[in-house]
Amino acid sequence: MRETLIRLGIAAAVFVVLLFAFLVYVLLASSSPDYWAGEISEFERQDVSNPPPKGGIVFVGGRDVRLWETLEEDMAPLPVLNRGFGGAYLDHLTYFAARIIKPYQPRAVVVIAGAEDMADVQGRTPEELLGGFKVFLSALRAHEVSAPVIFISIRPSPMRAARWFGAKRANGLIEAFAAARDDVIYLDVASLMFTEDEEMRDEIFRWDGLSLSPEGYSLLSSRLKPLLLRRFNSPQSNLLEEPNEQF
Repeated sequence: MRETLIRLGIAAAVFVVLLFAFLVYVLLASSSPDYWAGEISEFERQDVSNPPPKGGIVFVGGRDVRLWETLEEDMAPLPVLNRGFGGAYLDHLTYFAARIIKPYQPRAVVVIAGAEDMADVQGRTPEELLGGFKVFLSALRAHEVSAPVIFISIRPSPMRAARWFGAKRANGLIEAFAAARDDVIYLDVASLMFTEDEEMRDEIFRWDGLSLSPEGYSLLSSRLKPLLLRRFNSPQSNLLEEPNEQF
């Protein structure tokens, strides 16, 4: 009996070690842009069978964009295109910009990213995140995408509460960077995700404590859509008519 228990204990320990190693492998692998190449190829296949109109608003990012199933409905009548994939980092958006942004000749680009960068197992500093955003912006211009970029503030989540301090600092750096430019808009949504007691609002997160719930997307829409409607309510509208407006 004792030997059996020992064997079971050893087997359980080995299983835990292997599981941990597998999870670390997945996390490290997903930090490489090539990990998401299949999803990018799928977008391109969709473009062949059902070409999206050019000149719309392209949403790029990871989880929050990918899971935004009601994006078109929430942003109607604005022409939007969802190009969210995996758990994309800012570096991944830069890497695939020529394939998921440039072809659509967007009038505006909405970026919802940064949370995955801050949660990376290798560690990312707020300054590195700002640097990554600058590289992304430079890549767009190099690809002759002149559209303004709207950066949605990195949001908190219960699962990553320990990372919030760094994410909040990154938001501040990007906000200051955007304020000095005419082609970037920083939109704060994160501050609305807390109660008056500075506790995260449970109803805006799914059961996993990480993904946004329908209420969370509704909150995001309530901040973003008025901005887009105000500046993009017709094909002739230009999002840069009122540069550096504070939100």
